[in-house]
Amino acid sequence: MLAYILSFFKKVPKNTLSAANSLRRKKTEKKKLKIFIGTWNMHGKLPPYSLAPFIENVDDKTFKNDIQDSPYLPRKAQHPYHILVIGTQECQHNIKHSVLFPSKEEWESRLIEYLGDTYVLIKTETMAALHLAVFVWKECKDYVRGYQHDSVATGLANLFGNKGGVGISLLFGNTSLCFINSHLAAHQSKVKQRNNDVKKISKELKLKGFKLEDKALPNVTDRFDYTFWFGDMNYRIDLTREEVDKLIIKKELKTLLSYDQLRNELSKFCYFANFKEHDITFNPTFKFDITHRTNNNNHENSPSSRSSSSSELVGSIPWRYDSGPKQRVPSWTDRIIFKTRLSSKLVKKIDVEKYTSHMDVVGFSDHRPVTGCFLVDFDWKSEKELLDKRLSLERESLEQDRSDNASISSDSSNMIRGIGGNKKKGPKKNFWKVLKKS
Repeated sequence: MLAYILSFFKKVPKNTLSAANSLRRKKTEKKKLKIFIGTWNMHGKLPPYSLAPFIENVDDKTFKNDIQDSPYLPRKAQHPYHILVIGTQECQHNIKHSVLFPSKEEWESRLIEYLGDTYVLIKTETMAALHLAVFVWKECKDYVRGYQHDSVATGLANLFGNKGGVGISLLFGNTSLCFINSHLAAHQSKVKQRNNDVKKISKELKLKGFKLEDKALPNVTDRFDYTFWFGDMNYRIDLTREEVDKLIIKKELKTLLSYDQLRNELSKFCYFANFKEHDITFNPTFKFDITHRTNNNNHENSPSSRSSSSSELVGSIPWRYDSGPKQRVPSWTDRIIFKTRLSSKLVKKIDVEKYTSHMDVVGFSDHRPVTGCFLVDFDWKSEKELLDKRLSLERESLEQDRSDNASISSDSSNMIRGIGGNKKKGPKKNFWKVLKKS
């Protein structure tokens, strides 16, 4: 009897494990490409500590179970991502310094070190204080077939890179993606100028696409299957500071969003046609007081004093909006919008797994970072078959080249022996003397 009971319990974990594995496989997405996008205006500095929570820590042990069906990944807004994209504004140095010294080598080194060997850096693009980096999960790096990159300045006299956009396009398997990071014109009243910046970037960014017919399209955002546009877009809320404060206190974000300039422009500005944005459930990401006080967890310490104008707004939360003399209106300046290629054959789709801001991140910037996890259509099975064929052809080509080189080497050796004569039949001859005589 005891043996029977023991044998019964021995079977339970196995069945439970099998059920768990089956459930895990169901949750992995076999026709989705998972993309992380993060944007942050860093106020001319670098993060002093860990990049979390802007980019969560990368620990292979924590997602070991999630990658057993590689390259399929579960629908989770956490590592690993097939593609990881980081866009920053006022990165590493302030704008004036960056116009003369645009290098972001220190920031790039920080990203590479932080992400470790889990991701492979494909390409970066820099213009003044703007920076864009595209990484790919090491398990699917062979799917990258090509990329393009460019930048467009929209700053002073439309020549300087203090404002503008940088872009990188990627051909991943047979799917084309475009990522644009921008820093548009500032100030609440400059809606027209911001729209002009978007128009200029859309028309002049030299990302030609990966199909012959793409090049003829005048708008860069129409040349790819999926386009993501993000950054400090600087669109504001058309209300007074007092009105915005009251609505934030009441948590009436829907009312605030009805006065959001970008939401309004998305519905009527032609260069935003077909762009969408996921629901915003976080508070405005600009403009915060800069406290410069951080703790070891990369979170802002509570300010020692608060102005009377913002004390009610902040409450117990360890941050506050602009308490200086300008009293700038809190706004959602930092955004991620997206669109798909219009096609009569197939309706492409973008699922948003997460879209959020990190209000508790360090207090050395007047912006809070915004991140999103997106899933786009991608048939891994058929793409893997195409990849295997491509890699097989590349191996055959490489082997053929080696064989041809070996044949050339052998022919050269035979020629040398022929010139030198038969060593057994005659004295050894000097090859160079023979050439000179001939």
